[in-house]
Amino acid sequence: MNKRSLWRGAFWLSVGALVSKLIGAVYRIFLPRILGDYGVGLFQMAYPLYALLLAISVNGIPTALSKETAEKLSHDEITAAEHLAAWTQVFLAGVGLVVAATLEILAPWVARYVFHEPAATLSIRALAPALVFVASEAGLRGYFQGYQEMAPTALSQIFEQITRVAVMFPLAMLWLPRGTAWGAAGATLGAPVGAMAGLLFLLIARLRKGSIVLTRPVPWRSMGRLIRVAVPMSLSGLLFPLMFLADSMFVPQRLMKNSLSLHRATALFGRLSGEAMPLINLTMVVGAALAVSLVPAIAQAMAGGERALADRRVNLALHLIWLFALPMSGGLIIMARPLTRILYGGSGAAHALQILAIGSSVLAVQQVLGSSLQASGYGWIPVKNLLYGTLVKFSLTWWLTSLPSLGIRGAALGTVAASILTAWLNWKDWAQIVHSLESPLKTAAWPFVGTVVMAMAIQTWIGYDPFSRGMWTTISAIFVGIAVYFILMAALGELKVLKGLRD
Repeated sequence: MNKRSLWRGAFWLSVGALVSKLIGAVYRIFLPRILGDYGVGLFQMAYPLYALLLAISVNGIPTALSKETAEKLSHDEITAAEHLAAWTQVFLAGVGLVVAATLEILAPWVARYVFHEPAATLSIRALAPALVFVASEAGLRGYFQGYQEMAPTALSQIFEQITRVAVMFPLAMLWLPRGTAWGAAGATLGAPVGAMAGLLFLLIARLRKGSIVLTRPVPWRSMGRLIRVAVPMSLSGLLFPLMFLADSMFVPQRLMKNSLSLHRATALFGRLSGEAMPLINLTMVVGAALAVSLVPAIAQAMAGGERALADRRVNLALHLIWLFALPMSGGLIIMARPLTRILYGGSGAAHALQILAIGSSVLAVQQVLGSSLQASGYGWIPVKNLLYGTLVKFSLTWWLTSLPSLGIRGAALGTVAASILTAWLNWKDWAQIVHSLESPLKTAAWPFVGTVVMAMAIQTWIGYDPFSRGMWTTISAIFVGIAVYFILMAALGELKVLKGLRD
């Protein structure tokens, strides 16, 4: 595994995630117009629980399998790597089936006693079958990532999202006359259909490499090691799901302390999770891709005793995050109101979006540092740090959301505070392990300056207002900001870091 394969893999994952999210933005934009804020709230209530169960059951497996596969390949143990991957696939399919069946059966209880919204039952049941397909996808993606082949993962994400969007709108409109809950369930059903399509794509790609053979004996020892590695990875991947679960459980209930009805509280939650968070996710594309690609690369470097190489790779990854995520965060802060008005027909989510944007870059840093610690064999350290962050998130969400002056902005503040704390703890532990003396903020200075200048240019352009403050003003302001930022970064020599990726 050389440096070029590492950054090429990150590039593929970034492209796949970005295109997938842009396609997903289609339903984020139009779904509120079809279902309304309340329908989006029902639609979003199913996803935090789904993401939580997914992280516990399968999300750590792809990363752990890629780590184990990379280590076996570095010792030329190709047969052992293939043997482990095949049996892991069977194991994951079984886990996904059990979890999906459990969620299907418990859906009424979860809707009533966890989310306190019985109308969410249909959405939860519609989403449950996706666990079977996504679990199987996870094993195949881990297999390809272990070989540093990120293109199948990226292309499957795109294919899955296209199918999902193509299915959800017809079903939502077909079922909506039966009630808002049915319309939300129809939209939710796009997830399992899309996951099934993504699984078929990965299966075809896998069979082109050769047949999947389940040879005896079952590699219990290797699978046991895989599970031991995957458990902390799964738990440390719970940051987002736990935050979303906290929001879906606490936000509507705490908002009702402000004399809001359950219907209104659910609608406000829909603004936070269904309108603000999708835009924040765009700023984390690079960080998520780097976190996945770094695991086998860091594992190889640390296994060979090359701590300095591992540290250089992490610092370069952090530089890339600041370079791309900071201007996106700044753009969302300055453009929150016009963007939400254009995309969703109203700017109710603008304030929450601005707060979340403050911490989005830091959250990407947390992802990269957490994955690097896991790849180095210190899998439980990010879990410990995650626990502290989660406690902060839960506490602040419970307290701040009930304040009439904050409302859903309180939940956003809790997310930002938890992200900052977890990222700082991860960096402190990483610095102690590899004896790194370089601060993660060192490479953030010029991107931050560029972001400020970009924001000033956007404000000036909007003030000039050549298009009468309509949609074209917002779109043109985005392109003006991008041009100003990258011209300034090129002048300051910051773009030279991209040349270093080919070295």
